[in-house]
Amino acid sequence: MKREDLLDFNFDWHDDEVFKNALKESSLSEKEKLRLRDERMRRLELEELKEEAGGYDDYDSDDDDEEVIGEEAAEDTDGAEKAEKEKHGGKPDREERKKRKADEKREKENGVIVAIKGNYPIRKKVIALVMCVFMAILPYITYWHPQPLTNVTARYFSSSSGSITDWFLFQKEFCVVIAAVILIGLFIVEECFIEKQWKDIPLRNKNMRLPIILVGAYAMLLIISGIFSENHELVLMGIVKHYEGLLGVLGYLVIFLAAINYFCDTKSLEFFSWAMILTTLACSVFGLMEYNGNALQENDFFAHFIAPAEKYELATTLKSTSSNVHITFFNSNYLGSFCGLMFPLTAALGLGSRNIVRMTFGLLAAAGIAVCAVLSNSTGGLYSVAGGAAILLIIYVIYWFRGNIAKIPSLVAFVCVGAVLVCGFVFMMKTSDDFSSRFDKVVNNGSASKTTVEEYRKKMAKKHYVLKEIKQDGSNLVLDDHSGNSITVTRMAADDGKTGLKFFDTDGNELKASASDEKKYSIKDDRYKNCKFSWYDASEKLYIDLGYSKNLIFKYEDDKFKPFVHGLYTQDTINSYNGPEFFKKDLSAVTGRFFIWGSTISILDDCLLIGKGSGNFVTVFPQYDYASLLEVYETPAMVVNKPHNWYLGVAVDSGVVSLLVLLVLLGAFLVKGFKTVILHPADDRLKHLRIGTYVSVIAFMIVGIVNDSYVCVSPVFWFIFGVGWYAVSCNKVIDTD
Repeated sequence: MKREDLLDFNFDWHDDEVFKNALKESSLSEKEKLRLRDERMRRLELEELKEEAGGYDDYDSDDDDEEVIGEEAAEDTDGAEKAEKEKHGGKPDREERKKRKADEKREKENGVIVAIKGNYPIRKKVIALVMCVFMAILPYITYWHPQPLTNVTARYFSSSSGSITDWFLFQKEFCVVIAAVILIGLFIVEECFIEKQWKDIPLRNKNMRLPIILVGAYAMLLIISGIFSENHELVLMGIVKHYEGLLGVLGYLVIFLAAINYFCDTKSLEFFSWAMILTTLACSVFGLMEYNGNALQENDFFAHFIAPAEKYELATTLKSTSSNVHITFFNSNYLGSFCGLMFPLTAALGLGSRNIVRMTFGLLAAAGIAVCAVLSNSTGGLYSVAGGAAILLIIYVIYWFRGNIAKIPSLVAFVCVGAVLVCGFVFMMKTSDDFSSRFDKVVNNGSASKTTVEEYRKKMAKKHYVLKEIKQDGSNLVLDDHSGNSITVTRMAADDGKTGLKFFDTDGNELKASASDEKKYSIKDDRYKNCKFSWYDASEKLYIDLGYSKNLIFKYEDDKFKPFVHGLYTQDTINSYNGPEFFKKDLSAVTGRFFIWGSTISILDDCLLIGKGSGNFVTVFPQYDYASLLEVYETPAMVVNKPHNWYLGVAVDSGVVSLLVLLVLLGAFLVKGFKTVILHPADDRLKHLRIGTYVSVIAFMIVGIVNDSYVCVSPVFWFIFGVGWYAVSCNKVIDTD
């Protein structure tokens, strides 16, 4: 065999006997033979690793150059001894290979496999870095956007200028969509052209088929629901005040898959850790600034960046009307969701870091975001932070008893961290009345003292007619209260062509009512003393004052009283609560969410296979349920534009089937994470990142019960979800440090 063929491995080098005979018959020196043996072993190991990892390999094993062989031979100090053993049958070589293979298999079973060093493409790390920077700044992107009202949106949102100005939501969704398009383009260019036809893609791993299939099914159901939606204008970018349309949700899914694909090496995961810690720390600082009266979004300097020059004066008038801290998240509940999501991750990254700077920043970020949860007055946010902290503690206690973490240093660290947090909390509770009040309110779900439904209705009945139901009975209007009283309103026509009203009680007896010249009626019966009616002949409108801040307005049309909505149009029927009885016991529970959840569940029969399309929730929800609105919000002029529940929102937007797909995706992650994080934890430097991502996803799932998916927080969740999925799936992580 020619010397060149031997050195280039142009023969059947996999067979032991063929390889030995080739060396024996060659004219190579013992040193060269030793190098060839080592190179053969290295190639066999690479092939085994590639096969075990499902075909993923970022290294070109055909790059055979004598420089690499020479470097490896130089590092082998016992080469002569190995060569001698090879002459005597090669058994030690095979045993060494078996031992190494067993070690690699055991390492894979235990978790992460750190791949053999190689030239990991710099472009992958650059893409990961850019993704980290983007996700870190996304929650704070703010810019002026006027959204003109259409015929559909004008039915639910009123504006004297014909448009609604948005500062916090639309531009975030726009950036998510652009980022998703760029990621798809990079993926296609890189994997189809640079990598030569889909070579070396982490998403090709066998254990990545499930998320790809589920994400594909979810995306398909979203698209189909959008196609069959009755209001296509709302589908792509969503409705005002909630901008989370089809394109935005598809963008989340792209970010999820991109996180799996590009965060598979140690350097990218380091970028991820720093990005999540810094964005959480920034949120903590901004939250404390707003609490102390220096809100970021109300700063004159900041105003130059959030609007074009001609709108600078408008930007300077941007003021929060709420005492709750919300920063640039539009709503304090969504800041609470962000707090719940980020607390476990930053706490775990801080506790597990050997870098004193990152440890300090991580723990400060975790403490700060916990304070922000209180300042936001978000019950869901505070409970998700508490739940995340409890789960973290349980996991670390398990690790402590198993010896997965150093016992004495860990015990000291936990005691110190716990003492600092408790002392800081006690200090804030004792020195700040406002903080103490906020904490009390948020724990008690928005009120310092919880009254029963009966007590609330009894209290309201002193100055209000507490409406149980309002309904149309032919041409009459019937109002029932919770005391068993009923009043029927009838329109009467006089001989002179003018019209007026008559009233009847529960038994059908006519009630005496005094009427002014303007036809304002007051009932003399004490049972209806809080009912006042005004009738306008010209417009045939009825105004009903039940003691609340706003009146119920009806227009007599087509021989019946119809709700007159927003002073724009009539609604054919009066909606009433048709949801589960469980929620009806106390519709105001969980700050009115029982009413919204129950009413949303009542429309799911029409959303089994496909939903109503992204952005269409407000159009299908049974709006203007006056009896429920008065009991829950004490006003009839309330539009419910979101379900206050991530899972119900998915079911309405894309169907119950798509919700099941999402739950399977989340459930599969929980099962994988339970095995990798708790049952068989990998004892490596990435275990804390694995714990943090796992618990963060759980915390977001918890807060999703009481809050919606929102563009301020959800992209960050899907990003963490993607990184966490790869981390808990026992895939190899390439050492690029």
